[in-house]
Amino acid sequence: MDLLRDSLKDTASEQSLSDRLLHWFSDVKRDLPWRKTGDPYAIWVSEVMLQQTQVKTVIPYYERFLHSFPSVEQLAKASLDDVLTIWSGLGYYSRARRMWEGANYILQQLKGELPRNYDALLRIPGIGDYTAGAIASIAFGQNVVAIDGNVKRVVSRLLAWSEPVETARSYRHLRDTLMTWQSALQPGDFNQALMELGALVCTPTKPACQHCPLADVCKGYLQGDFLRYPVKKPKAQRQVVTRLTFVLRKGDQVYIQKRSSRGLLADLWEFPGVESSQGYIHSLNDDLPLIAGEESFALFQQAVPQGVFFDSRVKDQFQRGLFWQGPVWYTFSHRRWKIIWAVVDLSEHWDLPDLFYSLNQPDSTTAFKLEESEGEYELAASTEKNQLDKERWVSMKDLRAIPLPVAFSAIIEQLYLLKHEHIGSKMT
Repeated sequence: MDLLRDSLKDTASEQSLSDRLLHWFSDVKRDLPWRKTGDPYAIWVSEVMLQQTQVKTVIPYYERFLHSFPSVEQLAKASLDDVLTIWSGLGYYSRARRMWEGANYILQQLKGELPRNYDALLRIPGIGDYTAGAIASIAFGQNVVAIDGNVKRVVSRLLAWSEPVETARSYRHLRDTLMTWQSALQPGDFNQALMELGALVCTPTKPACQHCPLADVCKGYLQGDFLRYPVKKPKAQRQVVTRLTFVLRKGDQVYIQKRSSRGLLADLWEFPGVESSQGYIHSLNDDLPLIAGEESFALFQQAVPQGVFFDSRVKDQFQRGLFWQGPVWYTFSHRRWKIIWAVVDLSEHWDLPDLFYSLNQPDSTTAFKLEESEGEYELAASTEKNQLDKERWVSMKDLRAIPLPVAFSAIIEQLYLLKHEHIGSKMT
């Protein structure tokens, strides 16, 4: 660490690392909308969106999100469905849900104001080390670091850090090192400069070292093995699993249900489906599985909790054999879905109870509130309202406005193409 700083002092410019980095940043920084504001809420939104998402993708979502929810208060008072709808297409929906939960916490406990220091920011649900550091340094000028993937890569190459960057020891070492380099006067710009360096120059596979302002003091570059860094733990192989998906269709309407508030794709709407441990599920060689009628109907009963759909006439459709389509592939951080889907067509021979028609009313959105219990606040919902909002029939024209996982986009597009066709059962 000291050797790196000493080597900088030996250069002709005699600039410190932070001075050199800040000078470079002022010359090359991109003109991005979140860099034109000091509003901590807007900075919070941008930092959350930029996690695991490219800048060019984020910009229109950032602008649309702030147009819809221009303040913490308006975000907190919005329904979760509305927030997820605006977020739809950006992916990693848990980010939106956690930010909404954080906004409710801020409104109820902090009078709608984001705190001005790192430690207080960390107490807000959904705000972790990186986001707290970014908000505190950029919006409030606090001398704290913000370590994202770009920063880990830049610093590990500068130091030729030989340990996996994901460990707690590595994080502490990188954090402590950065604190000795950080500009006391411009901590926010220093943090952004490191991120910019990682995004524009010190890229993962093809770094443009000839354009790096710190190349002459980068140990990785000087040693000629910069692509070795950052060192990472071996990744576990993604589990590949087939998801059998049932699209219930009645005329111009399709049936959707809401996922659990916990786990994968929490609180999003979905077409009913099931993941199974049967042998055909893990086959990558065959595009479509061979599923007997009895077996597919049993899986359908697992996927759709409403017994009203288990009428003998529906079962007959399964016995004749569904027309399976796909596969549609979708990759998560820890697993890969192979989506196989079929339409269960209820248009000709099924009268749905009035209850299910009522689920498609435009005001059937979940009304959340904060309840205080023994000094702690927790999110709750009206039991009756929440029950009504677990399943819904929607028209095809409204389907794109519903926050469904991106994984189902290909199915939705195919449904639009087949909108006026009967594709429910395979004729035998």
